[in-house]
Amino acid sequence: MIHQAMINMETLKHIKHGALQLMLVIAAIMNGSGQESNTLYFMKGVPQSYHINPATQPGCRAYLGLPVASPFQLFVENSAFSLEDVIFPLGDSLVTFMHPDADKEDFLSNLAPVNNLQLCVTTNLGSFGARRGDVYYTFDFSEKLFTRFSYNDDLLNFLLKGNQRGDYFNFSNVGVDFTSYFEYANGMSRIVNDRLTIGSRVKLIFGHANVTTKIKDVSLLTEEDWTVNSAMDLRISLPGIEIPTDENGAFEAEDIVFDDEIDPIELLQSSFGNVGLGLDIGMHYTLSDKLTLSASLLDLAGIRWSANTHVIHQDASYVYKGIEIDPGDTTAIMDNFVDSLSSTFSFTADENPYYTMLPVKLFVGGHYQIIDQIGVGILLRTEYYKKRLREQLTLSANFSPLEILALSLSYTIMNNTYNNFGFGLSSRLGPFNLYLVSDNIPMHYAVEQSSQMLIPYQARVMNLRIGLNLVFGCGEVRRKLRDLPLVY
Repeated sequence: MIHQAMINMETLKHIKHGALQLMLVIAAIMNGSGQESNTLYFMKGVPQSYHINPATQPGCRAYLGLPVASPFQLFVENSAFSLEDVIFPLGDSLVTFMHPDADKEDFLSNLAPVNNLQLCVTTNLGSFGARRGDVYYTFDFSEKLFTRFSYNDDLLNFLLKGNQRGDYFNFSNVGVDFTSYFEYANGMSRIVNDRLTIGSRVKLIFGHANVTTKIKDVSLLTEEDWTVNSAMDLRISLPGIEIPTDENGAFEAEDIVFDDEIDPIELLQSSFGNVGLGLDIGMHYTLSDKLTLSASLLDLAGIRWSANTHVIHQDASYVYKGIEIDPGDTTAIMDNFVDSLSSTFSFTADENPYYTMLPVKLFVGGHYQIIDQIGVGILLRTEYYKKRLREQLTLSANFSPLEILALSLSYTIMNNTYNNFGFGLSSRLGPFNLYLVSDNIPMHYAVEQSSQMLIPYQARVMNLRIGLNLVFGCGEVRRKLRDLPLVY
């Protein structure tokens, strides 16, 4: 018998190259253009600003958000890289970070311990609200989609730099989350006194689809023998998928059945089997005529998935000591090796319900009204999701030169980047209110030669929020409401 101590290095090289090419494609796609906009938090003239702080009261007596555009928001993030980090000029050529002469250490220096590729899309099917005395009532019907791929620095370090004997790679922070759901939200904001305004929004959630990973331990130790550990759950709630299992819950991947035609009625019925609740709370406290402090806590929410559920389990450990070769039977070498891996890293599945939580967001801010038309604000945003914290800091200047026009300029520090300049515009022409908000307006562009298309090659985050409302009774706002810095 001949004992081989390593996998064929040429095969391993192709595997790494393929994985890196896949990540390159994902990175390029994700750096296109939801989470709530930080710029919107202090903006005047936008009825739906209560989405970020439910204590905020719209300035008009009533409003009606038009379907789809009330509002529509899109958010895309690649927290570690911009297109400039992936494709860049080297001499007279345009190369990728995979080029032999590229500085891989410079590329890897962009990585945080945990990094994210993220996409969020929200569209309101309807939004309306009205004031009654000191109380403002709001109602929203929304479709939301949230997806995130998380990965740690060990993953790219292993793919780019390979391994040395004794290296330990921990991939436990690698994971996928995808959630699509319908949300009904009922909000109420109350003016308690001249200084304090409080608000809340109660949300009823109906889940359409979910795919999420729960990683316990995925790691690689490269001693003389390689040790691979894999303990994780893949939780799925998708219509049109069947996973047949034996009496022990085991199954083969090729036995999974996908239904190409899904009955819309069945899809609607399954949503009523995936029900969740959520809560937003907020407050404004006026310290003086010019200074107001505020805070809000959003998406204290979870969903119980019980329709079309499949929970796939894997808990395995494998020590690779090489491949034994029998000179008399070389044809079955690889087949035997693959069979050994398949039997070790086998899967089981069940149809038990499970729970998922939405990312919880905390906003804490202060606003100083310099004069009636100009104010400045500072906002700290903290997100908590899967035991990890992410923070952002936003500075903003807010202008309202006319009663029918409001402008905002913002600057945000996020993802260890310092080039995030935002802009907001809200206008009111008769009963029509139109607004546009973005936290990141790209400042640098490259030109694609064949199409002359502008590409924001330095941007890691892009978002856009647009809305169109019908507003009524905007001239009837009481004077004390107009004097509140955070209320329009």
